Amino acid sequence: MKLNNSLLFLSSLMIFVFVGCSSDDDNDDDGQTLIDTPTSYSFASRFNEGESSVSYSGQVVRNLLINDIKIQMSTDAGSGNPATLVSMMANDNADQAILSSAGSMTTVQTKYHDISTSHLNDRLTAVESYTIPGYDANAGTLVSGWVQELAASGKTRATGLRLDQITQKTLWGAVSYWQGTSKYMSKIPTDDNTVASGDGAAYTAMEHHWDESFGYFGAALDYNTGYTDDSRKNGPNVDSNGDGSIDFKSEYNVGWAITAAKRDLCSACDTDLDFTKTIFDAYLEGRTLITNQADLADILVQRDIVMNTWEKVVAAVSIHYVNDVADDIAGLITAADTSIAPGSDATADYENHWGEMRGYANGLLSVSYTHLTLPTILLV
Repeated sequence: MKLNNSLLFLSSLMIFVFVGCSSDDDNDDDGQTLIDTPTSYSFASRFNEGESSVSYSGQVVRNLLINDIKIQMSTDAGSGNPATLVSMMANDNADQAILSSAGSMTTVQTKYHDISTSHLNDRLTAVESYTIPGYDANAGTLVSGWVQELAASGKTRATGLRLDQITQKTLWGAVSYWQGTSKYMSKIPTDDNTVASGDGAAYTAMEHHWDESFGYFGAALDYNTGYTDDSRKNGPNVDSNGDGSIDFKSEYNVGWAITAAKRDLCSACDTDLDFTKTIFDAYLEGRTLITNQADLADILVQRDIVMNTWEKVVAAVSIHYVNDVADDIAGLITAADTSIAPGSDATADYENHWGEMRGYANGLLSVSYTHLTLPTILLV
């Protein structure tokens, strides 16, 4: 009887052990619960229950400031007063209204300080050691000079350069692109991914730096599932949480996220491009691996996909405007009108495209990370 009872006990114990082991499919060897790759950029904190671990408000406001400086330049051109533009660069006016809009929808935030007090000047200081060829100056010096010149003399130089275009596009490269790749992605190999980055923090250093890079890309959280390339480019923005307003921090596409979609829509390209999905998928997969504390080598694979593809977007948009400028020049030559002068309707497209071309190209010149060779760029 005792033997039977012992066998019964051992049998029950074995069933318990096997059942217990079979329920750990979603855990790693350390008992950590693993997550599947989500469809939107949303990740819960490993440290603070019920909190998101994603935070990049500073990146959001900088992208909006870059977007809106060009809008303000249309107002201030030739006014003789650059004060508003200078203030926007510093983001030092708590009452300054956000100029970007969500079309017919209201927005959760109406002032830049509703999002963050972060500004552009310190980000330009970060790249002051990069001299842009052809100008013998860094991006910060150039942008400051262009702002002053535009307020004094208007949007278009006598030589035909559109100051608003070259200013904004240079900022997209020197701030958002440089910060998103050369700065934050370069930190990933040495970042800690085991403990919260500070008292009460909801994220590790690696999680936060990855998120800050994503913030500079400028995509809404549901960039893959809520949009097509056309709606990423032209809107409308998607009210993902159904509250009736667009949240600039989570439901708005801006900057490089829009530029990538525009290049995907290239009708003259020989191959189908999918910069948007490639970049967003890599951000999602990489962040999932970080959350799951996966091997660094696997995380770096996704990091390199982001960086290499983003660089292709910068190259592609630069070449796009090179082609536009070439077409514009050819049209002016064909017209053979000797009365055409800079600043006229006839030269408007050329001046606009030249400013965009040179501004975007400056982004490739002010970055410490590069993967593409010239032959590769020409194939983008």
